[in-house]
Amino acid sequence: MKHTLQLALFAGFALLLTACGFHLRGLGGTMKPLPFSTLYLEAGGKSIESDLRTVLARQPKLAVLDQAKGAQAVLSVVGENQSKDILTINTGGRINEYQLTYTVTVRVVLNGVPVEPDMTATVRRSMNYSDNQVLGKQQEEDLLWTDARRDAAEQIVRRLAYLKVPAAGPAGAQSVKPDAVTQP
Repeated sequence: MKHTLQLALFAGFALLLTACGFHLRGLGGTMKPLPFSTLYLEAGGKSIESDLRTVLARQPKLAVLDQAKGAQAVLSVVGENQSKDILTINTGGRINEYQLTYTVTVRVVLNGVPVEPDMTATVRRSMNYSDNQVLGKQQEEDLLWTDARRDAAEQIVRRLAYLKVPAAGPAGAQSVKPDAVTQP
């Protein structure tokens, strides 16, 4: 009887979570569709390229092209930066915690019209540190950098979904102003 009651409570709790729209990060959530159907990704060998391709592959109506010709949108990774800063120091003067900051800047061109300003995604993670666990902390740091790149790629794709596609092509030679981008 007790086991059946626990099972029923667990099932009820799971049902409540799904009813309110809860889902694990990166799983199951519906994304707003992108305002274009073809995209060329110009990453230049940056470390975020594979994460961007993975997130873009989740878009059902998007084709990522191998060349810029014929693409409605061109996404160029302008730069990326990783920094590791000391966040806290203990009373003995030793490092207790680091702050890892990953920043990526991308430029978007829609139908030949550049979207200004460039998009910047910044992801911060804090990491406890101990001199006794150097090898384990290096592995943890590598995992945090990987997670930060994945989060930055997801931020960029979410922001792309809110861009307004300009009506004029390259003949218009004007750029899309920041007020054309609505924030989610």
